[in-house]
Amino acid sequence: MFRKKPSIKPLSPVRSSDRRKLLASILSQFNIPTDTLSSERKDIIVPADIQTAKFIAHSTGETGIIYVGEEGSKPLWLKLNDEILIPTVVFTLWKCPFLLPIVQTWNPVIEKLRNGADLMLPGLIPPFPLTLKVGSIVAIASAERPSVPLAVGICNVDLGTITQVQGRHGKAILIIQCYGDELPFRGKVSVPAKLDLDFPKLEDKNALTSDIENGEIETKIAMSIEKLDLAPHGHVTSESQVASVLADNEATEGEIEKTELQRQPVEHVRELPTTEEVDEAFRMALLSTIHDSRTETALEFPQASSTFISAHLLKHLPSSYSAAQLRQTSWKKAARFLKAMEKDGLVKVKEKGGEVTIMGIAGLDNIAVKDFRSFKTAGSRKANNDSKIPDPSDGDVPAGKLVIREYYQIRDKGKAIAEAVSKRTSDYYSAAELRMILLEYIAKEKLVNEKNPREIMLNPVLASIISTSPKPRSLLREDLIGRFREMSSPYYRIVREGEDERGIKLLRGTPPKIQILIAMKQGHKVTRITNLETYKIDVQGLANEMRTECASSTTVNKSVEGTSGGGQGKLEIQVQGPQSKTAVDLLERRGLQKIWIEVRDSTKKSK
Repeated sequence: MFRKKPSIKPLSPVRSSDRRKLLASILSQFNIPTDTLSSERKDIIVPADIQTAKFIAHSTGETGIIYVGEEGSKPLWLKLNDEILIPTVVFTLWKCPFLLPIVQTWNPVIEKLRNGADLMLPGLIPPFPLTLKVGSIVAIASAERPSVPLAVGICNVDLGTITQVQGRHGKAILIIQCYGDELPFRGKVSVPAKLDLDFPKLEDKNALTSDIENGEIETKIAMSIEKLDLAPHGHVTSESQVASVLADNEATEGEIEKTELQRQPVEHVRELPTTEEVDEAFRMALLSTIHDSRTETALEFPQASSTFISAHLLKHLPSSYSAAQLRQTSWKKAARFLKAMEKDGLVKVKEKGGEVTIMGIAGLDNIAVKDFRSFKTAGSRKANNDSKIPDPSDGDVPAGKLVIREYYQIRDKGKAIAEAVSKRTSDYYSAAELRMILLEYIAKEKLVNEKNPREIMLNPVLASIISTSPKPRSLLREDLIGRFREMSSPYYRIVREGEDERGIKLLRGTPPKIQILIAMKQGHKVTRITNLETYKIDVQGLANEMRTECASSTTVNKSVEGTSGGGQGKLEIQVQGPQSKTAVDLLERRGLQKIWIEVRDSTKKSK
């Protein structure tokens, strides 16, 4: 944008009220809670002497607003389209590199960006942060200095879904500003060798702190929360046993994330669970709470942490940990637990006067929430069969929710990983088990980066599962787990709660969605419903109920169109009129989730 010097109109000071609004807009745009930044850090982002002016970029003809500090000598922010705020490279990103995700490119490419070029897809070095999609603001660094942003731009494609760039074409990032371009400033600057990308920690005198000395965690307790009298007694899954081994090998808190407690208990029983197992139980309870809120009954926020924990979180603990207490975790207190979960992107919290308030929870686009698989919770065991979705008066409606069990079979180059930890490649593994196989291999080969435990160094075996070229030297743990899962063959089976799934055949691929299509037939709208057999739906029984509920003509025919998962030979319900809402309601009564249903209206004209 600034290949040529822009025209900047006279600067005017920003009023204190507008300065506060600007800071609030920035923190909101970049999802930064206000209370997590010190006043000094806020002054760096929006200084007290900030000034503003309109500008015209002559190289592109675009107009916008520029914010500058230190008596107009240092450009800090660019505002485009009256809404998007872009941080400048030198005076904002170098001081606050945690604001944006960073992608890497080759050193010669930086010079082309400085001369006004946009960043093409082949010029990028995978992997990319999974959160990057069209419109996301992103920083660009060179491979030589991966922590130092040298340009900033806007994603033109969904980078988070791209795993390789070889053979791809097109603009990936539209460059807004680059180090060394013609955006004017006074003074001299030099490119730093390295920047700290971690979010700055805010010192809190009331917060609970912990020290690690001689391998023992000594916890200093600052405030009290609810105390329960019972201690948890439960079974130990194979995943939790491996997690304990991993924790012993690494001997540092949080160095390897624990696995999901999704499997049913096996023969081994231990009197008291370990701290790591209770930690994972509470993490899984939070994921279960979030998943239920997003797919069933939505929770309202903001909400006091004590209410959230007592009314929701404790009910979602795994059934074998129903008596677990927060004080038995490594966090000890609700405030520390929620702040740790905020770092994982699962919740947003706000602390004021020692009280923690939950402002929001993650969505279904979050990787951990997306990969979550339901399990038997303390609440469901207490409720027993009282929580069945269907109306008990409907004798023909099957009782219990439907559950999709997804499994993976390790193939190709991933077999070497499984064999190294004595796992059979002919078996089928859940996502949690697949994760544990990889984590066990990483621990065995000692591939965790000591300086950054989230980063895994790639040996030849791990590098072989990366399809990008050239191969990166390291990868974030979650990205590596995702690659391992992607290269495994997916399978699934659909069961009802309480049903023995051992006799149900595994189907290859991913489960197809039920298709509800509103179309025109002989000048009238009709609703077609297909893929019902996949979800164990009595097609004729649903058709009869649709006929009664909609008071419309209903027929059952062979499906005309082949649907995903094999539509040929399947049945299709056809109802007169646009009846998608009624169809969705009746399917939900039969235990289906909305995310398994796709509704399309072909009668609406595309804009």
